[in-house]
Formats: sequence, C-alpha cells, structure tokens
Amino acid sequence: MRKNWILKNDDDKKISELAKKIGVNELTAKILIHRGITDEKSAEKFLNPEAQDFYDPFLMLGMSDAVERIAVAIEGGEKICIFGDYDVDGMSATAILFRALRRFDAQVTAYIPKRTEGYGMNIPALKKIASNGVTLLISVDCGISNAKEISEIKNDLDVIVTDHHLPALEKVTDAVAILDPNQKGCNYPAKNLCGAGVAFKLCQALNAELNNTNFLNYTTDIDIAAMATVADLVPLTDENRKIVKLGLKNMSDSNCIGLNALVKISGLAEKNISSTDIAFKIAPRLNSIGRLKVPSTGLKLLLTNDEFEAENIAKMLDDANNERKEIEKNIFIEAENTMQIFRDEKGGDLWSLVIAGENWNPGIVGLTASKIVEKYSLPTLIVSADKIVSRGSCRSIPALHIKNALDSMSDLFENYGGHSQAAGFSIPTKKIPELRQRFDEYVRKNLTDRDFSQNIEIDAIINPTEISMKTAEELEKFQPCGLGNPEPVLACKNIQCSNAKVIGDGTHLSFEIPAEKKIKAVAFGKANFVSLINSEPVDFIYRIEIEQWQGEQHLKCFVTDIEPAAEKTSITRQQLGEIYKLLKIIHQSNNKFDMYLIAQKFQDSGKKFSMSVILDAIDIFSELGLLVVDAVNKTFDLPSGKKRSLENSRTFRILNKV
Repeated sequence: MRKNWILKNDDDKKISELAKKIGVNELTAKILIHRGITDEKSAEKFLNPEAQDFYDPFLMLGMSDAVERIAVAIEGGEKICIFGDYDVDGMSATAILFRALRRFDAQVTAYIPKRTEGYGMNIPALKKIASNGVTLLISVDCGISNAKEISEIKNDLDVIVTDHHLPALEKVTDAVAILDPNQKGCNYPAKNLCGAGVAFKLCQALNAELNNTNFLNYTTDIDIAAMATVADLVPLTDENRKIVKLGLKNMSDSNCIGLNALVKISGLAEKNISSTDIAFKIAPRLNSIGRLKVPSTGLKLLLTNDEFEAENIAKMLDDANNERKEIEKNIFIEAENTMQIFRDEKGGDLWSLVIAGENWNPGIVGLTASKIVEKYSLPTLIVSADKIVSRGSCRSIPALHIKNALDSMSDLFENYGGHSQAAGFSIPTKKIPELRQRFDEYVRKNLTDRDFSQNIEIDAIINPTEISMKTAEELEKFQPCGLGNPEPVLACKNIQCSNAKVIGDGTHLSFEIPAEKKIKAVAFGKANFVSLINSEPVDFIYRIEIEQWQGEQHLKCFVTDIEPAAEKTSITRQQLGEIYKLLKIIHQSNNKFDMYLIAQKFQDSGKKFSMSVILDAIDIFSELGLLVVDAVNKTFDLPSGKKRSLENSRTFRILNKV
C-alpha cells in the first residue's frame, strides 16, 4: 500500500520571528518549531548541544547514598558485582561502571544473564553471586522491577539499583539506593536517559566525590554511552543529545580497545561515525551475540585491554551477526509463506497476523515481526512455538496500542508486557489458535481501513535546488537524529527529473534534479522506479547532505520515497482486468519482477496507463494473493485458480471509497 504524505501545519509568523531571533533560514526555524522548539534559548541549546553543561548528577534522587556506599566498598576492599542486562544498553552500562570502578582499584566483577534466565534479576543468580563473597551488588539497566528478588537477598547483599525503566507497581524498598530518573520524587531534569546514561552519571558523581574534580569535565567512556543511547531507542533530546554528540566524536578513536575493534569490523574505521552507523552497523553486532550466543562475550569485548583478544571477539560478533541475518532471513521467508496461506483462507482480506513456527529462535522473532509490519503494515505477532509453552514478540502499527490489545485477552498468557508498539509474551502452545482468532477479532473491531495506511509527516515542500549551502549546514546541526529527533523530512512535487539509471548491485537508483546547477539524487532500493523517473513527473521525499568531492563541497539529495505526481484516483474493474492480462503475458515470457521492464511492456502495448494506476493495481493484486513476489529471487508468480472479490483488497476499498 502506498504511503500517505502529511504536511505539518505551520504558523508563518512564528517561523519568521524565530528565524530572525537566532539568525537562521526560515526552513531551519520551521523544522525547529515542528520539534517543539519555539524560543531562542531552546533553539540555541538544541543546535549547539556540545556547548551545554551536563546536569549535576547529584540532582538524581539516591545519588549521594549510592556514591557513599560505593566509596565505603572501595575503601574496605569489598567485592562488588555489577548486574547488567543482556542487550547493548545493559552490556554498555556494565562496561562503563566496571571500567570506572577498575580505575579506582575496586574489587569488581560483573554478571550478564543469558536470555534464558529472563529479563532482570533472578534469585539463583543472586545467590550464586553472594556465595562468591560479594557484599555489594549494583544493577544497571534493570532492577526497578525486582522488588521481590531484592527483598529476598537483602540479608546477603547490599543492592544499589540503577535503571531507567518505569517503576513497577511493587516498589523496591530494600535497596541501599535507587537511581532512576523516572522514580517518584526524582527531580533530575533528563528523564529519558538509557541505562548506560544513568551509569555514566553515576561515574561522573563518583569521580567528582573520590577525585575531587568537576563533573562537568568528566567524559570518560561517553562513546560507549552514546552507542547504548542510540541502540536503546531513547529520545535523542536534552542531555542524551549532548552524550551522543560528544560520544560520536570520540568513537573514531576510542579509549576502549574493544569498541575500536567493533568499529573496525563494522567497516567504519577512520570514518565520521553517525547515529545511523550505530543503529545499523555497530549495535546489531553487539546485540547478535546476546541473541544467539553468550551475552557476556559482548561485555568481555568492551572490557579487554588486549588488542589481539579484542580483534578475535569482534570477529566472533561479526560472525554472530551474519548468522543472525541468515536466521532472520529464513524465519522471514517461512513467515511470509504462512502469511500467504492465511491470506488464501481470508480471501485476501487480512487485518492481522499471528504466525507461529517451531524451532524459531526466540531472540530473533521480534526482528521478524518488525520487518513484517514494515512491509505489510499489519499488526503482527510472531511466535517461537515449543511443545508446551511458546514465546512471542508483537509489533504494531501506530493506530493500534498492542499492549491494550493483549490486556483484552490476558487470560491466554502465562505472562506478557510491553507498550503501544511492541510487546512480548509467553503462552501455552495449545492456546495459539485461540490467540489468532481473538487478536484478529480485536483488530477488526477497533480499526478501519485507513488506520492501516502508512503516514509520513513532512516538514516542508521544497525543491532541493532551492536549498543553499548555508541552509544545508544549518540542517546538519539537527544531527544526531533518531527517536525523538527524526531526520528533517523534505519533499518536492511534480518534478520532471532526468538521466535516471540503475547503480550499485542493481537495486539502487540515481538521477538528476533539473536546475542551473543540477543536483544528483540517489535512492537506495528504488531501482524499480527508473522508468517512472524517465517518463513522468514525480513527487519524492528526501534529505539533503553536503558531500566533499575533489576538495569542493556539493549538495547531494538522498531520496527515501518516490510517488507518481499524478493524483490517486479510483480504479475500475476494467482497468484491473486489462492490467492483469498484460501481467500474464509478461509472466509467460519473463517472470522477473522488475518494474522497469514491466513499465516498458505496458508502454509497448499501447495501453494508456499511468504508473500511478499500475502501482495501485499491483498493490491490489498482491493484497488478494493474485500476485506473489519473491523478493529474494526478484521473481513474481500469478497463482491460478483463485477467485477473489476485489472488495477484499484494502487498497481497492480505499481508492473506490467502498
């Protein structure tokens, strides 16, 4: 289904006033206002995060008590154990605090649970830690939901909780100190720190207290904190913005030998690393070892002082990431095949997906669910099925609060939890069919067709050729971008571009945007649009970047979405019939799914179909299961013998207002 572009509302007077006050282009001011930044002070803070001071770590409730207890443990030679989570944030938080305590010559160990132990603290692990002579345990990125476990172990261990998650209903009462910006009564201004961010603030406070230095100057291991901040998908606003901005600068030449090895194996050595690089290249490698192998291996990488060992572990992480990709690909293919069966059962009218597979890795199914939702825009539950109890991951579309959906059928689960767009659960395997039925009924009852449309909010409609180098430099100050601070989204409409050609491995596209000085555009994964670009005016969404080439700066346009400029219109049964007949002819001679070749065949046939109509028809046939595309082999099939009502296609219903 094609995406809806929604232009954000503007107040021209406010834009003009802010632009004049801070001396920026009105486009920059407009995007700032869209992010809720409407006054001069907030704008300066946002555009220059490095110049802003860190918040005083002692503003965090419990910080003085935590520092005092740790100081006593260091002075008395007590054994300290750091208990972390098994994801990137947990490993990073553990490493930051471990490395800091090691510099104070503390007797420190660390414990990262395996995924099979479940999230957070568990009694067997705590008892084992206590039996090894540990007297002080510090949790990182977990603990705020472990009131029961902390109470049970309180006679054997003093516990300091450092966490960033929302407190559970059962309050932790038996900890020596609790550091969590989200706990009641905490006045720390930055509420969105990740677990590693909280650990970093604890290290700032420890260094200020034990070394009598100014916390404002403490940035040790901020690159590790930056990695975790991006990977854990916390908002890149406020203090997080400063942490990531400074951390990215340090990441190319880190004091952490293991992080250097991870950057190198990710192909980023001697490059300016971005938040996107962390999200798609660095963090997945560290996460993969936790999903497939032993999470403590990732921690070992971040703690080692041996370059040879670091290189070997980084290679292990890289291998694990490749293995994860292969497993993910296979699960995705199997899930898609199952989806086609469900589609046939529903006559093409799909509203939700609950797909279970035996022996699917429970650490991977969440990634599969995310990809299914991204591709098909359907609320999706992917279940790793076992004989007795199965584990599932949920991903949703914006219109459906997945946790509320699970609440309505809570009697089915052994346990579950999550938030509006993602959740997890365990369920007796025999109840999966009932889950599938009740979840689908819930979705059909609570959503409408238009709720499934993918919306893209646009900051401004502007031709890339109208953007000056100065404005492009201002837009660069929006980095680092991520959750809470997305990339500025720009669009232009009805542009006749030229010189479109397929580049790279045959899946990418380049073209030129007409102007006195043409701008080059690149669209990754959009090679199928080459015919459209060369034959019709188009609308496209893009971001602008400054490119260095032969000692000169040039503007380059990176296109993320392309649409025919023609307005969406209703589509007739006759049009669909003619297009389907032509697809059958194309399929008989060449079953490659290549929109360029398909468009050429349509042009050669003499049929007057715009690309807009062709794309809508392909969406309709795909939704009905009348056209099946093999994305891996780039082929398509037209399964015969299927009778379908066009009204079972969501795209057909929306276009024809059925």
